[in-house]
Amino acid sequence: MDFNHEQFMQLALDLGSSAERLDEVPIGAILVHDGKVIGQGYNLREKSGKTTAHAEIEALEDYNRRTGQWRLPLETALYVTIEPCMMCTGALLWGRVESIFYGAKDPKGAGLEMLLPLIEKGVFDHRFKVVRGGVLGEKCGSALSQYFKTKRSKRGA
Repeated sequence: MDFNHEQFMQLALDLGSSAERLDEVPIGAILVHDGKVIGQGYNLREKSGKTTAHAEIEALEDYNRRTGQWRLPLETALYVTIEPCMMCTGALLWGRVESIFYGAKDPKGAGLEMLLPLIEKGVFDHRFKVVRGGVLGEKCGSALSQYFKTKRSKRGA
């Protein structure tokens, strides 16, 4: 897989900006196979009223709707602006994502990286070939920090 990681992460950041315009947490995610986007999503929890409307889940569901398939093609990569949470990590395992590239680390530390030792140990029936954080990490982290800073200042006003 010879992807331009920064280019794909920028697309995820752009999706995060779409979420922010809807007053959602600015997280975006894309699924890539053979250099093409096959699914995309951004946070929609507030607008949809759904607990599970995280960017990664929305990208998986976009792929599912387009293809009628639950299993992703071999060598599918996910690009997401923040480290996937526990729920999204589980969905990515079930969908058979091969590689995960994320921008900012989860500040609570309760997501993918925490589960990775169990995944690598073979506790689940799928393993990720590649997990890499920090792709446009500063940009991704800054987008999230700025969003929450703006939300706090509006609450205080």
